[in-house]
Amino acid sequence: MKENIKIALFEFIDLTESEWLVFSESFIVKHYNKGEYLLKADDLCDYVGFVDKGFFTFFYLIEGVQHIRGFFFPNEFISNYSCFLLENKSKFNIQALEDSSVTLIHRDALFRSYKKLPKVQELSRNIVENLYIEVSEKYESFFLKTAEERYLELINSRPTIIQRIPQYMIASYLGITPEGLSRIRKRLAKK
Repeated sequence: MKENIKIALFEFIDLTESEWLVFSESFIVKHYNKGEYLLKADDLCDYVGFVDKGFFTFFYLIEGVQHIRGFFFPNEFISNYSCFLLENKSKFNIQALEDSSVTLIHRDALFRSYKKLPKVQELSRNIVENLYIEVSEKYESFFLKTAEERYLELINSRPTIIQRIPQYMIASYLGITPEGLSRIRKRLAKK
């Protein structure tokens, strides 16, 4: 498991083997069964993590209805980053869609690592900048792309996993009704 996160982190910054060993000592591997929550609304987010196996959805629950904001897939970082940084309560939930495992680091351990290993602070900045770009692109896509274009991007970027996500969740993520997604899928099947 640590090998996947090591590869991902080394894409952002070079750490020596000894720096890696010091940093990775703070990691905790946690397993989540399908349906378990990594984070619930109104909880504090004390951890940032990396999805080793499985995948998660993050959603708002408004008047009993799930509004899917996105997904965390294998080899991606996972957290409610604004709550993690600001130390406030989460407004959304993060839930495992299948049995999953995540490598986590607690906020305090991460901040201690900043002092011990200055490269880790640069690493965090690089990851957060990358996440900001992803969020900005998703936000823009709701204004600049059709639901069909967003659906095609999703199935092209995650062809095997997308088949395991319930259609109502995909529709919610795209900002359309399940019937609207059904129409898109029928149109695409005719092409």
